[in-house]
Amino acid sequence: MVSEALERSVLSYLHHQIIILDEDIDSATAVKQMHDVKAETIIVKNKKDEYVGIITDSDILDKIVMRGEDSDKVPISTIMSSPIITISAKANVRQALELMRLNTIKRIPVTDNIRILGIITQENLANAIRTSVLEQTFRPYRTIVREHYRPIFGNLGFILQFAGFLFIGPATLAALMGEAVSAVGIFLCVISMSVAGFVLNSYGERLPMNLKQASFLMVSSFVLLSFFGSIPYMYVNPFSDGIEPLTLFLNSFFESASGFTTTGLSFITLPEELPKSFDLYRSFTQYIGGLSFVYLIVAFFYPERKLRHIRGLIGGGTLKVKQLILTIGVIFSAYAIVLFIFLYLSGQADTLYSVALIFSTITGGGFVPTSTVIESQNDLELTTIMIGMIISALPFVFHYAIFSKKMHTTSVRPELFLYIGIIVIFIVIFYFAFIHTLEVQSELMTSIFHVISAATNSGFQFINISQISIEAKMVLIIVMLIGGTAFSTAGGIKVGRLLHIFQKIIGKKFATDDSGGSISAVASPLNKKYIMTNESRSIKLKEEKIFNESIYVIILFIGVSLITGIIISHTDKENFMDSLFDSVSALTTTGLSTGITSMDMEPLSKIVLIINMIVGRFEIITIIYLFLNISKKRPH
Repeated sequence: MVSEALERSVLSYLHHQIIILDEDIDSATAVKQMHDVKAETIIVKNKKDEYVGIITDSDILDKIVMRGEDSDKVPISTIMSSPIITISAKANVRQALELMRLNTIKRIPVTDNIRILGIITQENLANAIRTSVLEQTFRPYRTIVREHYRPIFGNLGFILQFAGFLFIGPATLAALMGEAVSAVGIFLCVISMSVAGFVLNSYGERLPMNLKQASFLMVSSFVLLSFFGSIPYMYVNPFSDGIEPLTLFLNSFFESASGFTTTGLSFITLPEELPKSFDLYRSFTQYIGGLSFVYLIVAFFYPERKLRHIRGLIGGGTLKVKQLILTIGVIFSAYAIVLFIFLYLSGQADTLYSVALIFSTITGGGFVPTSTVIESQNDLELTTIMIGMIISALPFVFHYAIFSKKMHTTSVRPELFLYIGIIVIFIVIFYFAFIHTLEVQSELMTSIFHVISAATNSGFQFINISQISIEAKMVLIIVMLIGGTAFSTAGGIKVGRLLHIFQKIIGKKFATDDSGGSISAVASPLNKKYIMTNESRSIKLKEEKIFNESIYVIILFIGVSLITGIIISHTDKENFMDSLFDSVSALTTTGLSTGITSMDMEPLSKIVLIINMIVGRFEIITIIYLFLNISKKRPH
């Protein structure tokens, strides 16, 4: 790196801060002219136009100022350094430095053997070499940033801009309702997202991404969405007066992350005291975070084949982009309207509260608009919410198939039957573990509701979970860990993975889509044996990959839950079972709580839960893709 800089031509570092004067000019005049043109060096020539000497600032100081001479009477010929040493324009930096060393000088004029072209200095050459070394050192890192992170920056910038655009609706509604504080807070969020998106776009480029880049994009998207989404919370401050700024930010970030990840854990015990528009904003964050809006935003700019990596991470499943848009935009809207009607019939007459509750329900979110919105005595309301929770936990492909003539539910039926069976079995177990623990009007309805809430990772509750038996808590913990079905808004390990493990163990093959790597579409019909061999090999590799991935996910879910449960229990001096319960609830993006998740928690515990919520939003699959790289494994 240094040798490359030394071999460069001296012309690369030439500067023209010199002035050429006749030898009979007095020093005062020379210094004035020197300062007028901001020159650093004087080249002296005689009457024959020959270069005979050189003058620097040190010559003027040493030979005039320090001696107390009258500069008006001192010709420059008496203070110049002579003879002048020059170097050819064809020389390189190495030769120039060697010439300076031999003659104990720090600057050399460069000549083409006829005239002086400029001057090079030891200081400039040293700086140039230093810069060259740094450039060579960091060039690989700049390449990494350009090739690996520019696509992430570009896509992330657009996601933030589009999310900011979506929040204009709640902000405008708040303004129309005259809720100024809520409106200003949400508009600040909109502006911040838009500006940050613009900055990221200026440094990035919207290009297709590999699996690791897609994983990084998804995680960073939810981190930044949660960060900017915390601005309205900080502005409205629904926590307490006189709260410290750092605590206010941490609480706000927690609430925002809980919304975007559709977890539903909250420090706000009386949401009815918030502006109605702010309640809607909270539920709207769940709608954006839960229904694959991040994937859909990116999908507008890429062909279908470029989106496989993102689709698997965000919950798109096996649906194509247009099918997913129809499912989210049309089918889920229809669900929302029907559920709204049932809520109205159940006695929930407040439109905004009903809309907020529906957003939370069909996304598996769990935020409630009021602390009393879920009444155990209102069976129709509980039934409506349970239907919405189940909708949120079923595969997107199932929702599309039941309304489509071109697609059937056959491929997802085994998973759905297993999921329903798990719910029924655990309702029975929870009922007998829960019975007589608390005095409620209907123990059966209470059991059904809370098991469905846990199984769909929704997080609605109307009982005090801290007071139920340890056995009942363990039932809910297991159900939360299992989670919903594959490619749904629910979290947890997912029933689909358990089904894959079961099929692998018993040796039963499962269907694969066209992305499984089959080469039958391009191979010659004459190579039938070769086609069958490679198809079988491809399916076997995919089965092995899914099996390994599923095992990793299960281990990570259990391991992270235990570790974070221990941290919370130790930090907050709480019961381990309750700490584990809330840890699992955050990691599975459920939202059920024993009550220890509150503003009184230690900052470390809050941060741990925030990390759990964001990582759990992607079922820990991003950790596997970012660090374990099992997707890159190949057969030996």
